[in-house]
Amino acid sequence: MLTKLLVKAILRSPFDLKWSVQGLGMLRTYLSDEVRLHIWDRSLRVPNVSPIHDHPWHLDSYIVAGCLKQYRFVLVGAQEAGNEILMMSKIKCGEQAHTKTEPVQVYADRMPIEVYVPGESYRQTKDEIHETQADDGTVTLVTRTFTEDRETARVFWRGNGGWVDAAPRPATSEEISRVCKRALQEF
Repeated sequence: MLTKLLVKAILRSPFDLKWSVQGLGMLRTYLSDEVRLHIWDRSLRVPNVSPIHDHPWHLDSYIVAGCLKQYRFVLVGAQEAGNEILMMSKIKCGEQAHTKTEPVQVYADRMPIEVYVPGESYRQTKDEIHETQADDGTVTLVTRTFTEDRETARVFWRGNGGWVDAAPRPATSEEISRVCKRALQEF
């Protein structure tokens, strides 16, 4: 309950914090080096970006408001592939994001959908491939546990197109106001 009240207070006065837009479709701010507050909104998504990726850190995500859905993927051999043929590259994360390796074709099985609602949490290790889909206005608190390499992750995409950069950028005042107002409707 206290977490929900504190997050609600942040959303009511968001301009006291530094916000960025992450191109997978979220507004985010750092509450500490380890803890980020995410507000999901598909209008912030970079066109043609693939949401399938992993992270250079382990994470625990707590759903404060809204609904988050997630698929995890497991890499398999070509003869075992059930439903996904993907392209994969390693990338350098962050504001200076770029590909570090040439794309390679991989095969993956998509696991059953996971659905999380307010008060629930989930945990992911750094190399777990996933695709997150959140309703607009969904608010999550993500606690990261760092590993030696804090910059390298993998991105995956379907089809013949290439990797689309979803690097963070500063959020505009209009985006902050609009997305926080929408998120408050979830409380």
